[in-house]
Amino acid sequence: MKTILFMAISPNGLIARENGDEDWLLSENWDDFLIVAKQCGNIVMGRETYEIVTRMYKNYNFDSVDVDTKLIVTTNSKFQVPAGYKIVVSPEEARDFVKSKNFDNLLLLGGGKLNSSFMKKGLVDKIHLTINPYVLGKGRPFLWPENFEYELKLESCENTSKDRVSLKYEVIK
Repeated sequence: MKTILFMAISPNGLIARENGDEDWLLSENWDDFLIVAKQCGNIVMGRETYEIVTRMYKNYNFDSVDVDTKLIVTTNSKFQVPAGYKIVVSPEEARDFVKSKNFDNLLLLGGGKLNSSFMKKGLVDKIHLTINPYVLGKGRPFLWPENFEYELKLESCENTSKDRVSLKYEVIK
């Protein structure tokens, strides 16, 4: 099973403003995400990402994504699990659960802290980034500063709609 880190980012690597607002992202990113989520059959995100996205987008958010498995990674014991989701407490537990369901890929959506925890533990196999034509001076990075380093091998680079660029990398371990 492969873990795919899938993010829409600014050219300087940010996924949201400091307050979590991501209104600058193009709606086409959501459409791309839905296609990949359907292919993978699962989505894995952090608690804060779940809360921000469902608060900001009432008409479409992770609740409306049609996949078999939705995991929220959190160590917050007071967080109430939403209907249709499963709570796990670590990247390893998320990976093991998705693997037990016989999926070929785990689709990791972040945020930055969760993405880095997967990276630090060597659990990311592929990184799929969509670079959006919008620069933020401050914000939340798609990878939180942590102690890890990996070489990447470019698998593909594609110009997509609305001046976006899709980059797909393999993580060299």
